[in-house]
Amino acid sequence: MLPTERHELILKELATHGSLTIADFAERVGFSGMTVRRDLDELAAKGILERVHGGAIPLLAPDAKSVANQLWTAGNGAATIGMLVPQSGYYFSGIIRGAEAAAAQLGVRLVLAVSNYSAADEYRQVKRLLNVGVNGLLVTPSSAVLDGQEIMELLSSAEVPVVIVERSIDEVHEEGNLEAVRSDHVRGAEIAVNHLISLGHQRIALLMHEGNPTAPAVAMGYRKALSRSSMPVNEAMIMGLPQLHEDPDIRHEMLPKIVENCLSGGATAMIVVNDEAAIQLTNVVLERGIDVPAAMSIVSYDDEVAALAEVPLTAVAPPKFDVGVQAVRTCFARMSGSSSLTTAAFQRINLSPILTVRESTGPVRPSI
Repeated sequence: MLPTERHELILKELATHGSLTIADFAERVGFSGMTVRRDLDELAAKGILERVHGGAIPLLAPDAKSVANQLWTAGNGAATIGMLVPQSGYYFSGIIRGAEAAAAQLGVRLVLAVSNYSAADEYRQVKRLLNVGVNGLLVTPSSAVLDGQEIMELLSSAEVPVVIVERSIDEVHEEGNLEAVRSDHVRGAEIAVNHLISLGHQRIALLMHEGNPTAPAVAMGYRKALSRSSMPVNEAMIMGLPQLHEDPDIRHEMLPKIVENCLSGGATAMIVVNDEAAIQLTNVVLERGIDVPAAMSIVSYDDEVAALAEVPLTAVAPPKFDVGVQAVRTCFARMSGSSSLTTAAFQRINLSPILTVRESTGPVRPSI
């Protein structure tokens, strides 16, 4: 492929997703990481994009930096966005990296706080961030169900822009002007189911940790995709997984039983939330002498370490980095008050996950 053609693909990726990570893009388009890195450097030198750690983002509109400088001057310090997440590792690390990249590009300071899934601590942390004078807030509440939560009253009454990150506010009867940026997990589950249906699978199991904040949306997308394909939804094929914090011996006993339930139910494929659970279940399947993907196709809904499984896992990846980038941009646009950067309408932005096909999915094996 010619360099100009590669450059066009890169610019299309940036226009579609708002960012590009070298490792993911190189794998999806079949280029080497070195080639992508060289192309990004060439485009950055031409002033077409901006390089960030591990990838690139589009150049910002010319007036964005000046707006940040005005906020800096008005506040006698850097314009600051406070960010509260339930945890800083695993799932949220990608969101934080995206937020950091966008904040650096915009010239604003990002202040991180962690609630450790404590409702009391998140309320205290938000009050602290407001008291120290942040110019905007990005908040991921610990609970997936937000209506009636004490934290929502505090956020709705805040006098600074607030963006809810990776949570739905569709059912929230808030009085304030909240905005939201999140992964479209309904769509992500549809993508996984549609991929398996395209391979001929009709009995597809869905395995999720009970209490996972994404579980209701993933289950909705799973049911929606099956119904749209005129396939029956068997609720027995939606199964709970043991929590990660449970005794390892209990997990060791439960996982083979879950695999047995899938097999006895006639499942030829499974969608598993998340990578750790998907890798463990894949190992159980292989230990039983069942071929992956010839006899059982497996899709992970996560894609943090799915490629490192014994059989590299096909995975649907929520666009975590992009969620962080878009959350900061949305908050900054509202902070700036500039008509060239924002709109009067408050936004609820859903970003579509991405499917990466690897070795764990294949055509359903015909019955003999």
